[in-house]
Amino acid sequence: MITGGLDLGAGAIKGALLEDGQRILATASAPSRGIPVQVARQVLDALGEAANIAPDDIDYLCTTGFGRYTIPERNLQVSDFTSSARGAIFLFPKTRLVVDVGTQASRTMSVSDTGKVLKFKMNEKCAAGAGRFVERCSKYLQVPLEEMGPKALASERPKLISSVCAVLAETEIINNVAEGVPLPDILMGVFLSLAQRAHSLMRYVGIQPEVTLVGGLVRNVGMVKALHDTVGMDLNVAPEAYYAAAIGSAILGHSRLRKLAAAPQGAGG
Repeated sequence: MITGGLDLGAGAIKGALLEDGQRILATASAPSRGIPVQVARQVLDALGEAANIAPDDIDYLCTTGFGRYTIPERNLQVSDFTSSARGAIFLFPKTRLVVDVGTQASRTMSVSDTGKVLKFKMNEKCAAGAGRFVERCSKYLQVPLEEMGPKALASERPKLISSVCAVLAETEIINNVAEGVPLPDILMGVFLSLAQRAHSLMRYVGIQPEVTLVGGLVRNVGMVKALHDTVGMDLNVAPEAYYAAAIGSAILGHSRLRKLAAAPQGAGG
């Protein structure tokens, strides 16, 4: 059985193909650009090309994320909490706490050994607590997004951001630039600000090892270091964790498909 998972997030569309719910055949992603349905189909095409299969060979498609209801051809949709948890357990079986700093929201969840979400906390009240804030900082600091993390690692005296409001935080950063604060110190201050907000969510849920970081900022070495230093413990980080929600969706799709196949004819879907 080949199942597909699509994570339709606010910033990017991510996809994964799995064989029998156990082996990753392909992953792909693209910026959502405000046209999630069109981009999702492009991602599906890229997955099929990478796995050398036709779209009709995908037996079941499960979607997740903010735009999970926008894909007409989906067979199932699940919450991003559920899919991220299942993906994290697939990648790191000893995971007990999942951290996801997404584009629009940050979230943490404690999970069982089977990937069931036990408790969660989410913060979406202000952009200063999510990945969109990093994107905005990239623009007005004129540092490409992919360079922010590596440059932040050169920080010697990070300039912490005290404001909890995105607008005030941006003003604070502009003042730091005017005062001549070194760029690496400003960048690491941005990541430490996000890490502190994520840490407060983690404390609410309950911090216990192993902690797995999933989602877009997995690729940002500055954010990973900031969160590691803030929490004071090792984090599970892997390139595949960028696709954790998509992988989890494909796994959940496989479970659903097996149940449908095992059900007596006429029992319904």
